Amino acid sequence: MCTVTIIALEGGGFRLVTSRDESPARPRATAPAWRGVVRGVARGMWPVDGLAGGTWVAAAEHGLALTVLNGNPRPLPAPPAEAVRLSRGVLIPRLIGLADALEAAEALGRFELGRFEPFRLVGVDCAAGLRVVDSVWDGRALTTVELGAPVCFASSGLGDHLVECRLPLFEEVVVGAGATPAAQDEFHQHRWADRPEVSVLMERAGARTVSITRAEVRAGPGGRFAVSMEHEAVGVGAAR
Repeated sequence: MCTVTIIALEGGGFRLVTSRDESPARPRATAPAWRGVVRGVARGMWPVDGLAGGTWVAAAEHGLALTVLNGNPRPLPAPPAEAVRLSRGVLIPRLIGLADALEAAEALGRFELGRFEPFRLVGVDCAAGLRVVDSVWDGRALTTVELGAPVCFASSGLGDHLVECRLPLFEEVVVGAGATPAAQDEFHQHRWADRPEVSVLMERAGARTVSITRAEVRAGPGGRFAVSMEHEAVGVGAAR
């Protein structure tokens, strides 16, 4: 359960923000940190989930960022057997070292996807301007499309179709305001007083927005990219 937005940054690069919706009883994730060397010379940065040990978002110095959202299609397919099931959190550490978002999507197609519950993997790079690659595994088939930015993705354990209302809100709040970082942050703090369960800053029985992670990737010298990431643990405040 998440909301992800991606905008272009003035001067080059992009900003990816992800609101993570989980059970508040789930252990807190560790803060983003450089987790090692990818592609031989570039480093990758990501937080680590406090329960499963994987991650839902990462960015690397060669200009690639990846984020994953749980998928909740209707009807839901039968889950993989417990004996073979893998956490969706293992996907990004296995893919962040690849050259770009398209290569990551192609590699994903070679995974044993039947071991994963449904998910959406979103890759972003600056290989051809600003490119967003959206790969959806619905438990039956994998589909991949290339998109531009600004763009928004949303998921919910109630059913992904029930949070499509966040998409026109994104157009109003973010795109309509020029797709600035300030507008992007405003969107991720938005809550409908009468619909908290489908809001961006959401809350319902057993789940709420527990954190917001902001990643910026900017072009730097020598083909490298300047990567920054901040992670904020949040509670649900006043309706907005």
